[in-house]
Order: sequence, then structure tokens, then C-alpha cells
Amino acid sequence: MMTITVATCECVLVFLLFLQHLPAGSGNFTNTLWAHQCDPGSEIFACTVPNFLYKPNHNHSTLVAPGTVRKVRLAYPRDKILLRDNIVAYDAVLHEILKRPRAVQIANVIIKTVDLPPDLEYADFSSNMIATVSAPEVNGSEYALRYLDLQYNRMTAIDSLRALVHLETLLLAHNRIVVVDGSVLKGFPKLVGLHLGANQLEEFPYADLPATLEWLVLCRNDFANILEFTGMYAPALKVLNLQDNFLNSLNIDSLLAAAPNLKELLLRNEFIAIDGASEIVHKLQEAGIAHDKFAHSEQESDYDEEDGDGDSYHHSNQKHQAREYIFSGLLAVINVCVMAWGGCRLYKVLHSEK
Repeated sequence: MMTITVATCECVLVFLLFLQHLPAGSGNFTNTLWAHQCDPGSEIFACTVPNFLYKPNHNHSTLVAPGTVRKVRLAYPRDKILLRDNIVAYDAVLHEILKRPRAVQIANVIIKTVDLPPDLEYADFSSNMIATVSAPEVNGSEYALRYLDLQYNRMTAIDSLRALVHLETLLLAHNRIVVVDGSVLKGFPKLVGLHLGANQLEEFPYADLPATLEWLVLCRNDFANILEFTGMYAPALKVLNLQDNFLNSLNIDSLLAAAPNLKELLLRNEFIAIDGASEIVHKLQEAGIAHDKFAHSEQESDYDEEDGDGDSYHHSNQKHQAREYIFSGLLAVINVCVMAWGGCRLYKVLHSEK
């Protein structure tokens, strides 16, 4: 009788351990909602909620906010975030849960996919893990999006943004973009600012820049040797940043002809001295165009000072992610060991009864 009791206890123990280590999404999920209100006073600027839960097809939070709120900011401030994996996607369901805001900011979590809704006008999804953005063409309507921040993500191309014809500002720095399709750029007739710094570009379709573009950042890419601007005409371009590439020559005459209203040119790099730098400086001064020091300068530009803080945070963010992965791996190993131990004990008990 005692043997049966022990065996029963062992079985119950193993079963409880098994239930404890089931994935969170296993079995049927319920539609239980966790209601969140805006941080007091935040709705004047943007309804702010630090800890909001949304994983497709799982339990999720809901937003309790005044009907007048049109701007929502989740996962902010960072110091109040309990878990970074609370939000893994932005889609039509989450957009509806947030009461269809015109502007949304969800940065510094682990969003992996974004399905852009047609009525969103401002979106900041910086510092996530986004590799894909879905914005398919919608018959009979256009996307309202004017401002899109996807910096510090995992994008490799911009083709999926083709339908965003109302974009005015597009921030794509610190991704993994290796090529830019010129036909996509041509489809942005209102684009004013484009940031593609810190990617992996070796070429760029200057001839396809929209005529409305006023500032272009291409620093920290892989442009090498001489830079030509064949076919380019950017009458509104005022600022061009080409810092920290591998350039040793620049066709300044073609650039001045292509960008007649250029006000500032940034060329500093720590790798290669630019041939004919004095001549370039002379022509820029004649044209009244501000510039930095081209080669081996010990001074840092304003861009570097500002971007340095972003880099520092980004590196800290990567370390934090690495710690999370290590912890998750150790937890998985412990789970396997516990399950193996329970299975072994169950096997011994069952065979001892025979």
C-alpha cells in the first residue's frame, strides 16, 4: 500500500512539473484583459503606458483612455518597464485596442513584425528587432503615414515601404540595409528627410531622389573610392552627410550642379584622406556652403556627439538582450534537467511495482 502511495505521489509531482513548464501559449487561451490607464497627466502630450502586454493570439492588455486621445506611447519610460518582451508585434488588432491613434511610439522592446494601418500618421518603432514591415497597397485609399522611425532594427531593404506615398520623414539608421531600390525613392513625392546612416550600402541611387528632399544622411556606410552624382538633381537638398565612409575622392562640381541650394556638406572620415581636399574646400567656400574638416580631424561633429549617446544606449541594449538570452538558455537547460529527473523517477517507480 505504501508503494502505491509513493508511486502516486511521484506521478503527481511529475505531472505538476510538466504543467509548470508548458509554454505560455499552450492550450486554449482566454480573452482576459488587463486594463491600463494613461500615466497621470501624460495624455496632454501622449497617453503613456509603461507596461502593456500584446502578443498575437494570446491574452493582452486593453487601454482605458479619454476619447480625445490620438497619440499613444507604450513601454515608456524605460525605467518602469518590467519585461521587454511584452509587445512582439504591431498589427491591426493592437491598433484597434489602442483606439486607432494617429501617432504611436513603441520603442526599446522586441517588436519583430509591423503591419501598418492605413490611418496611422506618425510611427516610432525604433530600437526593436523589426525585420519585416507590411504595408501592402490598398485599393481605393492611401496610407496616411508621414513620419516613420525604424532606427536600430533589422531591416535589410525598403521595398515593403513602397506604398507609403505620404512619407515626409524616414529614419532607417543602424539597420542592415545593403541596397536601396531607386524606384521606391521615386514613389515618395513628399519626402523631406532621409536617414540611412550606419547601414551596409556600397551604392546609392542619387538619380532617383525625390525633388522635395531637404536633408540626406548616408554616414557610416561602405561607399568607397570616388563618389559621383550622375543623373542627380535635388533642388531642395540643403544638408548632405557622407561622414565616415571610405571615400578618397569627390566630384564636387557635379554635386554643386545637382544640389544648387546645398547649405551644409559633411565629409569627415578617419580612414582615408580625400584627394583635392583644399580645392573642394575652396569651391564650398565660394558657394557659401558650410563644411566640416575632411580628414583625420580630432574634433567630433555635432552629429557624432548626438549619435554617440544613441550608440552607447544601443550597445547597452544589446548587452541587456544578450543577458536575457543567456538567462533564457540556462532556464531551458534547468527545465530539461527537471523533466528528465522526473521522467527517470517515474520510470523507476513504475518498474519497481512489477
